[in-house]
Amino acid sequence: MGMRRLLSDDGVEVVGGDLTPSSIAPEIARLQPDIVVFDLDRTDSQLLSELARSACPQAKVVLWAPTEDVMEVIDPGAERPRWVLSGVPEELLGEMSTL
Repeated sequence: MGMRRLLSDDGVEVVGGDLTPSSIAPEIARLQPDIVVFDLDRTDSQLLSELARSACPQAKVVLWAPTEDVMEVIDPGAERPRWVLSGVPEELLGEMSTL
């Protein structure tokens, strides 16, 4: 199950998509989202996370590995991420509802 489909099916407005590191910060700065979700399995996920946080510090950033049971969640203002070790789709959607 794709991340985009999971979120859309739950009524979450999904914008953006497969952006490159050079295009992610301007797009996030323009959109000012409440939450930014990246695939934790991407090789550049940590870089994308840092770019997202600098472009929109008030956004929650979630790195989700859909093939594993883990999520890295960076809450606005937090210096370090917290790990959710049951990163099933319901947990991802639960993070959306805590905004």
